[in-house]
Formats: sequence, C-alpha cells, structure tokens
Amino acid sequence: MATLSRKFKDLRFRVFYGLLLSRAEVVTLGAGDSKCRWTICPTGLNAGSVVYSGGVGSDISFEHDLVRRFGCNVLLFDPSPTGLETMGRAENQIPQFRFYPIALAGRNGRLRLAPPLDSRDASWFANPHVRDGLEVACRDLETLMRDHGHEHIDLLKLDIEGCEYEVVDQILKRRLAVRQLCVEFHHRLVPGIRRSQTIGSVFRLLRAGYRLVNVTGNDHTFIRSGC
Repeated sequence: MATLSRKFKDLRFRVFYGLLLSRAEVVTLGAGDSKCRWTICPTGLNAGSVVYSGGVGSDISFEHDLVRRFGCNVLLFDPSPTGLETMGRAENQIPQFRFYPIALAGRNGRLRLAPPLDSRDASWFANPHVRDGLEVACRDLETLMRDHGHEHIDLLKLDIEGCEYEVVDQILKRRLAVRQLCVEFHHRLVPGIRRSQTIGSVFRLLRAGYRLVNVTGNDHTFIRSGC
C-alpha cells in the first residue's frame, strides 16, 4: 500500500511539473553513463561566460563538456574528500578549471559534513549533529561573487547535498544576478529534507521571474533571460 501511495504521489508531481515547464532550446551535457548529466540552455554560453559549479563529487564530465562545447572557464567548489580526490586526477588539471576546496552554502564560516550514506555514491552532506564528520570552510554565493569580481553568473550548478535551499533563498533575497540555475534538490536523498521544501523553492524561483525548462529526477534547470 505504501509503495502504491508513493507511485501515485510521484505521478501527481510529474503532472504538476508538466504544467510548470516552459519551452526553451536545451542540450544535455555529461558522459552518457553518468548520473551527473545536466540539461541546460546553451544560448550565450562562451569563453567569456561566468560559470560556477557547486559540488564536484566523483564526476565532472558535465564541466568538461562545458569546456569542450563552449570554451567556458569554470570555478568549482567542493571541500569533501570525494571532491578533492576527483580534482586531483590528471585529466582534471586543465587551465579552464579553477578549483576551491570550500563549500558553497548560504553563509560564511564553518560547515560540518557527514560521511556518505551509500559508499557507492560517495556524497558527503551537511549535518551539524554528526560526530564522525568533517568540518570545512563554507562561503555564501554573494561573498564568492564579490571575491572573484563577478557582478553576475551566467550558469550556476548546485549539487551541494542539501545546502541548495539556503543558496536559492540567498539568490532571491539578495537579488543576485544568476541567469541560469541547475540545481539538484535533495528531498528523499538527504535525511530530514521534505519534498515540500523543494516545491517551495520552485515556486519562489518562478515568482522571481525564473522559468523552469527541465526536470530530470531531482535535477531542475531554471533560466532567467536570454533563452
């Protein structure tokens, strides 16, 4: 019965998203067998675009495709052991990548990360109560933009294991100029996060003038203008 109820809810939300989706020119980037593929609007992306990638994890084939297809330079942020290992690989030592071992969050200071729930996934996530976790430095988006001299971001990817909600809230509250937002919402993936939190973030983005142009699983792509 519980499984049937969940399937009904999932169907209801697919219909819900179908009503919210807007048409736009989109392409999907990332390795074909990767879980880290993203569907984006390619309009205007080039070597001069400002691209931030929050959350490296174990796969940055998406970021490599941004370099190959559009010549983008990418700032990557991830302090986790998984992210550090990934960025230490020889194939990721390219001039178009600038890597910072800090967490992108909704505030400045320190953040405690919990070890992965699934060893096959290797995704560390924020949890202030975990005892066997890892404490790392975190910065909010406004601070990072100021530190790097950016007045806008052309493409922001957020795969930051639960911290995305506070980052989205800051984008909207501070009216940060983010033209395209790719975000994985972590309801049902990280303990304590409800689907209602995701729906709330989606509606706030829509009210602020963003359009939802793709939903694949928990991955959402929003655009503000120019597509």
